Amino acid sequence: MRKGNSFLFGMLALGLAAVVLAGCSTANAAPPAAPEPTGQDSVRYITVVGKGEVSLTPDIAQVNVGAEATAETVSEAKAEVDSHMEAILAALEEMGIAEKDIQTSHYGIYYEREPFFEPGRGEPAAENEGFYRVSSMLNVTIREIERAGEVVDAAVEAGANRMYGVSFTVSETVEWESEAREKAMADARARAEELAGLAEVTLGEVLSVSEVVGSRPVVLEKEVMAAFGGGGGIIPGELEVGTQIQVTFAIE
Repeated sequence: MRKGNSFLFGMLALGLAAVVLAGCSTANAAPPAAPEPTGQDSVRYITVVGKGEVSLTPDIAQVNVGAEATAETVSEAKAEVDSHMEAILAALEEMGIAEKDIQTSHYGIYYEREPFFEPGRGEPAAENEGFYRVSSMLNVTIREIERAGEVVDAAVEAGANRMYGVSFTVSETVEWESEAREKAMADARARAEELAGLAEVTLGEVLSVSEVVGSRPVVLEKEVMAAFGGGGGIIPGELEVGTQIQVTFAIE
């Protein structure tokens, strides 16, 4: 019995020593090496935004025309405005404006009061009776831009007493959009080459190209030249349109 117990205790001691040694070996082992970076993170690159602009002669005009009237009652003011608008629509039709190119852009009815000023006093002493103001506006697209002045004059003669919001655009967009993108791409490369020179590196291949979201070629309002002169003096001038393209170049 004693020999058997001694043998058993000996085996347990050897097993415990092996576990302790294994634990010490694991604790003292060096940590695994960090993985090498892969993909885009390991590539040096330059990202720029190129701009392309094109000058165009507009061939479509848009203008808001309408009528406004005031009266003691809504029905009186509305009747006057409706009469003017019927005459304006007839004049536009006579000028060859298609029904699809005429759209109501505003219609409003307001009740207003004006303060009453007594002679010699700078502050209102009372309020006059109120009145109603009714207004109606049409957004008119004029596809024969050379006749824009005639269309405006016809609307005024028919009773239009409100007019605003002249704008110009072009009917065909594909050609100038492509030209603007071509210029934007060339501008992007020029910017990237300049940055590469400043950083004393060599520009490599294109890694990615994308048109900047929200920068689809549109008319830059600051470049639009338009004016009124007695109704018919509309000058379309020239439009400046543009787009932006983001390009990423590798650094060799």
